[in-house]
Amino acid sequence: MRFLRVLPALSALLVATPVLSQQECPVNVTQPLVLGQAGLMIARISQMEGSPDAPKALREGMKFLLDEKKVAGNPVGTGFLKAQIYVLWMHQPGIGATITNELLGIKGVKTDKVNLLNATDSLLRAVEALAPSCTAETAPWRGAKPWTERINTAYTFLGADAVDSAEFYAKESAQLNPTSPFVHNMFAQIANKRGDVPTMLAHLRLAIAEAAKDTSIAETQSQMQFQLAQTAQSYAKEGGAAQKAALNAEAIALFTMLLAQSPGTNEGAYAFSAASEIVSLDQDSSAARTLLAPLVANPTAYSDLTLILAADVARSFSRSPDAITLFVGALAKNPNIRDANYFLAYLYYEAKQPDKMLPLTDKLMAIDPSNGDNYLMRAYAYSLMAGAERDVKKKAELQKLQDQFQGRETTLSAQQRLVITRFERRTDGAVLEGTIENFAKTVRTFSLKMEFLGMDGNVLETATQEVAAVKTGERGKFAFAPTKAGIVAYRYEALK
Repeated sequence: MRFLRVLPALSALLVATPVLSQQECPVNVTQPLVLGQAGLMIARISQMEGSPDAPKALREGMKFLLDEKKVAGNPVGTGFLKAQIYVLWMHQPGIGATITNELLGIKGVKTDKVNLLNATDSLLRAVEALAPSCTAETAPWRGAKPWTERINTAYTFLGADAVDSAEFYAKESAQLNPTSPFVHNMFAQIANKRGDVPTMLAHLRLAIAEAAKDTSIAETQSQMQFQLAQTAQSYAKEGGAAQKAALNAEAIALFTMLLAQSPGTNEGAYAFSAASEIVSLDQDSSAARTLLAPLVANPTAYSDLTLILAADVARSFSRSPDAITLFVGALAKNPNIRDANYFLAYLYYEAKQPDKMLPLTDKLMAIDPSNGDNYLMRAYAYSLMAGAERDVKKKAELQKLQDQFQGRETTLSAQQRLVITRFERRTDGAVLEGTIENFAKTVRTFSLKMEFLGMDGNVLETATQEVAAVKTGERGKFAFAPTKAGIVAYRYEALK
């Protein structure tokens, strides 16, 4: 996952800081005069990144804020400028979370130390307490280089499974920027590493709520929502069974939202699949209806894969009209999906609409020509047509066609049966696996030529494979791994 967004250059943030909008936030950093002078010094220091003169300038800037009588009337503004100086100290090479009074240039025992993280947070909280709008003024300082360095270090340690070190830097980053979605997410991932699912879920929820406030990290927010939904779903089956209903409801709501955000994508298909798994396991017909409703209302917005999955859910809940709508929508996008053609044909058979079965069975026999089930489905269509026909001659012709296709199924079933057991689309290519069962009385070797198709039905890649020495009554396996991007369907030449 990509979690961190690089903040604007610090100099750009700091130059404008001394002149704050009093309409948005009531903090004043220009009065009394010494505050304005300190602000100008801070703006100058912001241009001195890496300069050996920066520490001296920081001490000079601090001097303006040390005259307690002059700054007594504006403690919050004074504190805000002190916090900025503390942040700039943490930019200096060799300066960590603490600094001596002597180096800082303030009163007290020279060797005593100030915790810059605690001091910065405390002073910025005083500014933020003035008005909700003041968080916009403190945000650039909370999210400046000292924070990004610490949170990035935490993620680096987490990636190396050094969880304790990750937690150390996560806690330091949280002192500077406690409401950051990245901080909450870091604590969520640490909890995940330690198997503490409730804590992980709690921090993910906080991370998502904070991320929602920043449209520039919408992708990161979606990633965290996926993880929250997946974790809630799995936890409902295991340690969180006592909260099963609430966890499943949360997961379904998140998956449904993610589907709505990306209806035509693979991510959307995954979100639907995950939500439908929960609904199907619970056999919740009301939830199924709610989940399917937007897809049935507007199939064109969704990917063919999502529509196929949805059609299967509709069939499993005996919602045949919905399943028909969804299969039709899937085939409008990708007409060569074998199972969509087959199950739609069967739904039309149940609905006694044989005319609609004919083009589907034509497609099935072109895609999957050595599977007797496809010819039997054609025979079913003619059976319906013959049963409804009143003209004796036409009825006899339809019955002849029914017998012809039923005979073809019988012949194929006596020879072999080819079944596709797996077809998985990938970013670059696909994986297809299956078996050929030999019903003949002799050992046979089958030559299988497979064509892989794009969404428009054009052949993107062709491959041939021998399934050798299949004994009578046994199955030979085959597997293809085409590599061309855009493969979404297949067809093969009839076995000979």
